[in-house]
Amino acid sequence: MKGFTFSRIPELVFGAGKLSLLPQLLEKFGKHLLIVTGKASFAATPQAIQLFDNLTKSGFQWTTYIIDHEPSPQDIDNAVIQCGKNLPDAVVAIGGGSVVDAGKAISAMLKSDEKIAYYLEGVGNNTPTGKKIPFVAIPTTAGTGSEATKNAVITSIGTNGFKSSLRHNNYIPDLALIDPELQLLCPPTLTACSGMDAFTQLFESYLSTQASPMTDALAIDGIKHIKRSLVKLVTEAPYDVTLRADMAYAAWLSGITLANAGLGTVHGFAGTIGAMFDIPHGVFCGTLMAETNRLTLKKLKGTENEGFFVKKYATIGQIFSTEKGKPESYYAATLIDLLSEMTEKLHIPRLSEYGITSASFETIASNTSNKNNPVKLSPEEMCEVLRKRL
Repeated sequence: MKGFTFSRIPELVFGAGKLSLLPQLLEKFGKHLLIVTGKASFAATPQAIQLFDNLTKSGFQWTTYIIDHEPSPQDIDNAVIQCGKNLPDAVVAIGGGSVVDAGKAISAMLKSDEKIAYYLEGVGNNTPTGKKIPFVAIPTTAGTGSEATKNAVITSIGTNGFKSSLRHNNYIPDLALIDPELQLLCPPTLTACSGMDAFTQLFESYLSTQASPMTDALAIDGIKHIKRSLVKLVTEAPYDVTLRADMAYAAWLSGITLANAGLGTVHGFAGTIGAMFDIPHGVFCGTLMAETNRLTLKKLKGTENEGFFVKKYATIGQIFSTEKGKPESYYAATLIDLLSEMTEKLHIPRLSEYGITSASFETIASNTSNKNNPVKLSPEEMCEVLRKRL
C-alpha cells in the first residue's frame, strides 16, 4: 500500500428536517449573519419561510446576497464591498454548488484587503492566507460536494476566461448541514445534471492515479447510492425523500473523494469548456462521461497498468450489472454502455445545444488537463470524444 494523506472534513449534520436545528447551531458564531442564496431556489420555499421566522425569534439579524449563476470574481468582490466594515459573525450559504462556492469565497475574502483574482490558482500570484469568517454550507442540490471541500470554483466566461479555485485547508466549511428535504423541489433536469456531476466525481476519484484505500471505499459507497437512486429519482419518484437522502449523501462523499484523490479528464474538459461557454457544470460532466471513459478503457489495453484499472472499472460495472459470474473484462466493457444508457435516460444535453461547434475542439483539447486520468489522452483523441457528443 502506497502512502497517502487525507484532508479534514467539516462538522456534519445530516438528515431530513435538520434545517430546524440551524439557529441553535449558529449560536456559537454570533447573531449577525450574511446569508448567500440563489435568486429563487430557496427563498420562496416553505422551509425558507420557517427558517427565517426561527432565526428572527432566536434574535439573529442578517443581510442577504444573491448568486444566480456560477460565481465570478466580480460577484465575490461586490459582496465584500456590500458588507464594508460591518463584518458578519458567520456566512451561511444555502443553495446549489455555485451558491456554496460563492459563500465559501466570500467568507475568505471578507478577511482580505485585495480582490479575489489575486488569490486564484493560475490567475493571481498571491497565496491565500487561510483567514476567513466562519462559514456554514447548506446545499439544496446533490452535485458538486462543495460542502465538503477546501476550494471554491470561480468562473470568468469568455475568450480569455477561466475556471479557477480559491483554495486553502482552512476554507473547509466550519459546518455542513445537509437536509434532503431541501432538495425535494429540485426540478428533474437540475437533479439529473447535478447528480451526474456527483457521479463523475466519485467515478473519477475512484479511478484517479492519486486514489487511496480510503477514497476508494468512500467512492464505491457513493456510487452504490447513485446506482440505487439517481435514475429512479429523475424518472419516477422526484419527491421521495429517501432517494433524495441517497443522492445528498453521495454528493457529500464525492466532495471528500475529489478533495483527496483528485479528478480526471472529464473534469479537465469541464474546466476548459466552462471558461469558454455558459454551460451548467453538470451538463458537460454528464455528457462527456461515457465517451471519455470508453476511450480511456480502450487506450489502457497493453499498458502496464491495464490489469489494475480494468479491475477498477469492473468493480463499478458489477455494481450496475445484473449479470453474475462474468470475467472482469465483461463488466468493464459493459459499464461504458451502461453509462451511455444512463446519459440517455436522464436526457443529458449534447454540447451543440449550448452553441459549441467543432471549430472550438482544438482549443478545448489543447487546454484540457489529463491529470489523474488512468491514461493520457492526446489532443486528437480528446477531439474525438467531443465530436461524439456534439
